[in-house]
Amino acid sequence: MVRNHRMSSRAAIFLLALLPLAMSGQQRGKFVPPDFDRKMEALKNLEHGVAPLFVLGDLNEDGVVDEKDLQLAQAYAQGNASAGISCLAAGDLNSDGAVDAKDVTLFQQALKKGPIPAPPLAYHSSLRCDYKNFFVASMSGTRVGGTLPVHFLDPRFNAQNSSVTVQSGQATAAKNGNAYRVQVAKTAPKESFITLAITLADNRKYTYTFQVH
Repeated sequence: MVRNHRMSSRAAIFLLALLPLAMSGQQRGKFVPPDFDRKMEALKNLEHGVAPLFVLGDLNEDGVVDEKDLQLAQAYAQGNASAGISCLAAGDLNSDGAVDAKDVTLFQQALKKGPIPAPPLAYHSSLRCDYKNFFVASMSGTRVGGTLPVHFLDPRFNAQNSSVTVQSGQATAAKNGNAYRVQVAKTAPKESFITLAITLADNRKYTYTFQVH
C-alpha cells in the first residue's frame, strides 16, 4: 500500500538522504541535484525506502552507456576535470565508493562490443548524481515473500506503455495502477538476487537487480 507523506521538514531531510549527497570538492551533504523540488515532489507519495535509480555506466546521463562515458571515466580517473559528468555515481562500476582505474578497466571490457544494449540500473550511492534521466524508482531489496514496487517518475512512461518482467530469480511482476509490483516467492532463498527487465515506451531497455533479504 502506498503511504502518503506530508512535506514536513523531517520528510525533506529523509528525501535528501535518498539522493546521493557527496560531491567532489564539496563537503558531504552539500550537493543538491538540479530541480530538486520537482524530484522531491515525484517521490513524496511513494513507499518508504523507494528512491530514484540511475543508469550504471551513464556518466553524462544521456540514456546510453557508450564510448563517451568511458572517456569521461578515464579523464576523471587520471585526475582531470570532471566536466561533462553529471552522475559520478554511475562511474563506480565495482561499488567501492570511487571512480578509478579499476572502473576504467571494467568499462573497457563491457564496451568491447559497442554500447550496452540494456544497461543496469542502480540504487543509491555515496557519490553524487544529478538524475537528469529521472524515470524509474524502486527499493534496494525486499524480504522472502515480500513485494518490491517499480514506479515510473517520468510522465511519458507508465504501466500501460512500459513493461517490467522478471529476467531471473524466484519472483513475478504484475501491473499495479501506473506502477509494477514484484512479488518474491516464499521459496526464494535468502540472500539470492532477482533481476528485472525494464522496457520503456521509447524502447529503451534496462535491467535492475535487487537482493532478497
